[in-house]
Amino acid sequence: MAIVDPAVDPYLISAVAGVVGLWLVNKLLSTNPVPETEAKPFGKIDENGVLWANATFKQFHHTPLAGCCTVPAVMADSIAKYGSRRCVGKRPLLERHYEEFQGKEVEKLTFGESYDWMTYSEFGAAVGALGSAMVSMAGLKTGDTIVIYAETQLEWMLAAQAAFSQALRVATVYATLGMDGLTFGISQTKAKVIVCDARLLKIVASGLKENNVAMKHVTHIVFIKDQVLKPDPKAAAAIDSAKALIAKAGVKVVEIDDAIESGKVSPLSPVAPAPEDIAVVMYTSGTTGNPKGVLISHGNVVAGMVGMVDRLQPGGISIASGEGEAYLSYLPLAHIMEMICQCTIYCIGARVGFGSPHTLTPTSPKIKAGTCIGDAAALGPTLMVFAPAVLDKVYAGLMAKIKADKKIIQWLFAKGLAAGEANFAKGIIGAPWLYQKLLFKKVAALLGGKIKFAGTGSAPLAANAQMFVQTCFNSPVRQGYGLTETCGSSCVQNACDNSTGMVGPPTSSTVIMLKDWPEGNYLTADKDDPSIGMPRGEVLIGGPMVCQGYLVDPDDPDAEVIKKNENEFHEQFGIRWFHTGDVGQFTPLGQLQIIDRKKDLVKLQQGEYVALSKVENAMKACPLVELPMCYARSTASYCVALVCPSHAALKALGASMDLGTDVPELCKHPEIVKEVAKQCNAAVKGKLVGFEIPKKIGLVAETWTPESDLLTAAMKLKRKQICDAHMAELNELYA
Repeated sequence: MAIVDPAVDPYLISAVAGVVGLWLVNKLLSTNPVPETEAKPFGKIDENGVLWANATFKQFHHTPLAGCCTVPAVMADSIAKYGSRRCVGKRPLLERHYEEFQGKEVEKLTFGESYDWMTYSEFGAAVGALGSAMVSMAGLKTGDTIVIYAETQLEWMLAAQAAFSQALRVATVYATLGMDGLTFGISQTKAKVIVCDARLLKIVASGLKENNVAMKHVTHIVFIKDQVLKPDPKAAAAIDSAKALIAKAGVKVVEIDDAIESGKVSPLSPVAPAPEDIAVVMYTSGTTGNPKGVLISHGNVVAGMVGMVDRLQPGGISIASGEGEAYLSYLPLAHIMEMICQCTIYCIGARVGFGSPHTLTPTSPKIKAGTCIGDAAALGPTLMVFAPAVLDKVYAGLMAKIKADKKIIQWLFAKGLAAGEANFAKGIIGAPWLYQKLLFKKVAALLGGKIKFAGTGSAPLAANAQMFVQTCFNSPVRQGYGLTETCGSSCVQNACDNSTGMVGPPTSSTVIMLKDWPEGNYLTADKDDPSIGMPRGEVLIGGPMVCQGYLVDPDDPDAEVIKKNENEFHEQFGIRWFHTGDVGQFTPLGQLQIIDRKKDLVKLQQGEYVALSKVENAMKACPLVELPMCYARSTASYCVALVCPSHAALKALGASMDLGTDVPELCKHPEIVKEVAKQCNAAVKGKLVGFEIPKKIGLVAETWTPESDLLTAAMKLKRKQICDAHMAELNELYA
């Protein structure tokens, strides 16, 4: 489908032709300026070299609501204030289809066109009932842990809030981790209750069937039923089989709706946790080795929330106006960024619609073609958070479509994007009015056409992707930075900071300090070097949102985890600090810029250091590249790279070179590999020095995914696993 409706093309042509020289269009540029609501500089450095949010210099904000210092207290306040507002919603799944693709059976879905909603009062009642049921049926006590092992959905947050309402801990396990990740989390936390997807019951059943000692504490499984409206005998049979195996192992299986009903019959009074009590044991996605259980207190979560609330307000969103705001939740709730963002949305009284990464648009891979619109169009979100990998895909996909469209459309898009980039440099959001109305409106409609603010995190966002998305969707696109250990929202660009490559100043509940890293030649004294002019070093994050450390299993203490607790956290200036392992610099405007990663540094044969992530971020500027991985050996004088290409862009390239459109064949063709390498080199020109540019590139036809265990659930590279899977190709590149 063309980006621009063919029926509109004649009007577009005549409209552009009528605006001779585009002089009038240029007069219509300044229609959406960035709100200049904050004074520059954005952050301020004190006498100890600590960077603070400018508006709250030397003063932390601990909670968004006076007197609400825990997650259930904030939720209870919202339920009391916003009872009749829409709170959480999901699209009804009408039908599940099964199709064959490249010799494999794939699932396709058809959804209803609109969301079904629960009000804050209805959600609060369900939270109380489910919390009561879990405590009663499993005999749980204050401080006990439940494990949530499920994809992002309404019932995930319902289960978490239910646990919080009874002062229980929630342990989050990524749905992509499989049985090993599940049993590891259960073994460490001694959880009695697992809340899981119906379709993950088979993994739980496998663990119990094998009489796994790690799962010996489990007494109850609360499962989220398969909610497809049209019966799906295949899925139903698999669920019934898993339930039978679990029951045979002596563990009780309860459907979540039945648990809620039982809790309504025998309700318990809420149990209030203390701010210092642990709310979440959040298992990292495990880029190397076993995942670590990060201990996050209620006070940590609430401090993370206030940082987000304070940063949203300059973007035109305030607690008072939350009623009109909608947030699309599709990233993993087992990831801290999504959990904090969603808790913040409840705090301001807005609504959350649940979707998935594979059903966002009508062309998403899990949508049955032609049967329904995507999640974003159905919801019309005003707020969204993206993993940069998602925006990189949006960018690559749209650019490939544009290149395949008619010449006049390509010309118009080039003009519109150039105008949008020019506006970006002037501090103006979006493209000129005419381009926005006649060209980019259809693109914006893919995400509902109502976005006011888009945030990104978990990895750097390429400058061209940031400008492209801001132009096409006519809304501020701002980067953020944080880690699980710091409740995610440590830094967020200000709404008025229309710059690329920055993660902004710290939030009102955070401070940043840089520590010298002599081995990497990054020093705070670099501010006095005229060629650099900025302090540089390892990023240390401090404040009330820094977690309580990593979980150590008393029955099986891990010496490495104990060492991390000792080495990665410390107290200084009366502040708790976490050592991130990232390398950053402070700009003259008080922004943090992430420039390197200590673990990503490889020393080449001649002694030069290559920062792998730096190379990868530069390579993402090439439209042909979807996922790059730079690789270097200390015994070699150069680095190489593996690239998962954008399939749409690669097919277009193959067709233009008369080499066909078969992706696996194209990835092997020497001329295609040569052309991709050529375009990658052009994209990184001026961003990398000679020894940093990959000398050879290999193309990988099957895109890495969390399901293949080559990406984390947060879409980060699992380097070891990728290297293991592609060692033959890497050896060939070095041959």
